[in-house]
Amino acid sequence: MSVFTNPMTYLLLVALGVFSTLMYRRMFIFLKMRHNPNYFKDVLTRLKKLFEFGFGQKRLLNPEEFLPGLAHVLVFSAFMVLSLRTITLFFMAYFGFDFALPFLGHDNPVGVTYGFLKELVLITAFFGSGYFLILRLFVKPERMSMSGEAVLILFFIQGLMITDMMFEAGLSVHPIYGKHFHPSVLHPVATMGYFLVKSLGMSQSQAWTFGMIGYWTHCAIILTFLNLLPIGKHFHVITGLGTVFLQRLNQGQLPRLEIDMESEDFDEEQSFGIRKATDFTWKMAMDTYSCTECGRCLTNCPTYITEKPLTHKGLNLTIREHLMDNVDNILSGKDEALPNVVPDIISEDTIWACTTCGWCETACPVFIENVPRIVDMRRDSVMGRGEFPSEAITVFKNMESQGNPWGIDSGAREDWAAGLDIPVARDKESFDYLWYVGCASAYDDRQKKVAQALAKILNAAGVDYAILGKEESCNGDSARRLGNEVLFEQLATHNIENFKKYGVRKIFSQCPHCFNMFKNEYTQFDVQYEVYHHSELISQLLKDRRIRPSRELDELITFHDSCYMGRYNDVYDEPRFDLKSVPGVELVEMPRHKRESFCCGAGGGRMWLEEHIGERINQNRVKEAVETGATTIATNCPFCTTMISDGLNELGIENIQTKDIAEIVADSLELPPQDNDNTEETSQEA
Repeated sequence: MSVFTNPMTYLLLVALGVFSTLMYRRMFIFLKMRHNPNYFKDVLTRLKKLFEFGFGQKRLLNPEEFLPGLAHVLVFSAFMVLSLRTITLFFMAYFGFDFALPFLGHDNPVGVTYGFLKELVLITAFFGSGYFLILRLFVKPERMSMSGEAVLILFFIQGLMITDMMFEAGLSVHPIYGKHFHPSVLHPVATMGYFLVKSLGMSQSQAWTFGMIGYWTHCAIILTFLNLLPIGKHFHVITGLGTVFLQRLNQGQLPRLEIDMESEDFDEEQSFGIRKATDFTWKMAMDTYSCTECGRCLTNCPTYITEKPLTHKGLNLTIREHLMDNVDNILSGKDEALPNVVPDIISEDTIWACTTCGWCETACPVFIENVPRIVDMRRDSVMGRGEFPSEAITVFKNMESQGNPWGIDSGAREDWAAGLDIPVARDKESFDYLWYVGCASAYDDRQKKVAQALAKILNAAGVDYAILGKEESCNGDSARRLGNEVLFEQLATHNIENFKKYGVRKIFSQCPHCFNMFKNEYTQFDVQYEVYHHSELISQLLKDRRIRPSRELDELITFHDSCYMGRYNDVYDEPRFDLKSVPGVELVEMPRHKRESFCCGAGGGRMWLEEHIGERINQNRVKEAVETGATTIATNCPFCTTMISDGLNELGIENIQTKDIAEIVADSLELPPQDNDNTEETSQEA
């Protein structure tokens, strides 16, 4: 049979022609979008992550949702192993059904090994897809989107497994092709097919017809499946591995927005982030294609759980639909015909609801990045359109004029240390560590007590440190995450100049947001510091026995993980070590802890904005903490301390207190009476 009379030729021409048309419209819009050169840096690291999380499916095999994850791994593994089988199936239409038998057949070690592996994954994929059918049709978990397309694809997968068995059955009894086959446990699917046709009493010709029906149905399902991929949720089959490879390698770092302040184009009409569809980077568009709609991003999302108008799965689908609705205008370069993304497509309430807690990015099996695009939308709203929450206006002005969000006189920044032995950088020739105190600890009355407790620990351990005092300014975290990149750059530049002035190499801070900025984001200014959080420093001092908590506290404590210490920087053990080192302390975990910890609601600049929609996030978290029976909620973040304390007050909950780790450790230190008296007196004055 010639190529031109072979029905497979026309089947392939139609299927691949339709597929090419669909892919052209969806992939060529990448050329019209912003490019980020960082996507292709650190190739070896990216390849390692690709094999670990892409091919290895590591994120799906977590204890919280092990069965669905395992089922997906089985189906994914089947597709990987069967890809070679799929290629040979199409070649068989032209070269005969013994094509590749010398390699894939049953009479050589390679063929036997591959044949067994292939048939094993056929079985596991059949049961894996069956599990998903039960999950979608009967269990119906809330996080999953109930779509007909998903059910159809699962039936397709089942069909592929069944038709492959039919084809193997036909081959097994064929007088020519089946001469290499012998029923064996090494060929379970083929053996089942062999006994099936035998039990049905099929003749060789009937069995061969049965096999050919399986073969052509199998090929038709594959080509139909191929053309469904670009138009539905299973597009991730094509783009998912690419999204994993191109992931942001430093989750704690937002992409820097290059702004030329001297440019003639610096005006109100300039887009500083995402205004039109073409302002997305092509990786952001690819992310929306890769969304599997699995809903893992919802399980610990504070905005979803407290009924805010933001779900990251919903945001993916909204952006993807917007791109497809405007594909012609994007491809033809008609930006003027495109609506503004915010507020025409995505509401203002949606982009301002996000706390940037990072759960969605931590949970996503294909590493879809939500925080950068939300911040980019905020950037255009703030710097481009001048439309943002009214509370942020005051915060921006205060940061710009006084270097802190409260607007308190910058000259009062070191008043909290009055009467304490706190060295200031301007008075020292050198020091090992810069203690970056931060705005909260310098100005907030509650946080001053945390700073004083930390000073007690540092001085007891003999740590060589200094503070900047009046020269210190806000680190810029809230400004950046609220979308004011210009203000962030000003604040960061001011701090970096002071760090250079005093030759700073090591920094510690009691605020996770400060910690994250210095460790991850200031590196964009070509500086590098050794950065510690105070819980890490205390942990090291305890291990070195430079401090020895000895006074028994007799407290049942539950610890609240800060998002910016935990998910963003993977610091979970040190705070717990600090607490367990205190005599009399018993630690009880909340159901949502460590990686699955629930946000306090203050991140992403939300500390300074009112919360009007749905349940208050801090109250949701406080209720969980109270249910543990703990007498103390321990924190390691000024924002978390404030939000949890407020939540307790708002709910009228008494007999439970909020303390920073530093306060708990300091309370257990036995120091000379004079030191204790001085600390207590200073604390009362504060």
